[in-house]
Amino acid sequence: MTFILIGCLAFVFFCIFDLNKVTFRLKAINFGFAIGIVLIAYSTIGILLGDYKMFNLAVPPRIFFGLLSVVSLFLLLHTLFAALPFDATYGEVRSTNTVVDRGMYSLCRHPGVIWFFFFYFFLWPASGKTMIMWAGIIWTIMNVIYVYIEDRWFFPAAFNGYDIYKTRVPFLIPRLTGIKKCGVMKQGDMQ
Repeated sequence: MTFILIGCLAFVFFCIFDLNKVTFRLKAINFGFAIGIVLIAYSTIGILLGDYKMFNLAVPPRIFFGLLSVVSLFLLLHTLFAALPFDATYGEVRSTNTVVDRGMYSLCRHPGVIWFFFFYFFLWPASGKTMIMWAGIIWTIMNVIYVYIEDRWFFPAAFNGYDIYKTRVPFLIPRLTGIKKCGVMKQGDMQ
């Protein structure tokens, strides 16, 4: 349970990061996101290596779910670190940024939540650890609350055109048009 609480603390640091972006704009405290990532990773590894209740699953399904978990983690990392301009998102402290509405961010406004959920959903049968299931459920709920706060208060203040983006792109559940648009990228979209 300690690791789950430490993972929950990560979302507090994510909020500090966003609050700094829109209020304080101090480079000295622009560390919240990195600390949050470390806390989630530490907690996940702690649960995976810990002596928690397990269930038996044959090796082939475990490998299958493990691969799906790795794919989900890759999509999460891509969404957070490659689909966004890295320096502008995590390094610089500016009063406003530009909305990214291409690629992953044409699916929904917070596609990282989707891949975060699937990472833990597939990691649960891959690891055989019931505690990872509980962590995934609790952290996904924390993540949804966090992105709601971002969407409601932080992002409209931090991004030019965010209110228009909200009218075009759904909050969390992708539409068919967004799914189609996500796969179509033109040359220069990532610049």
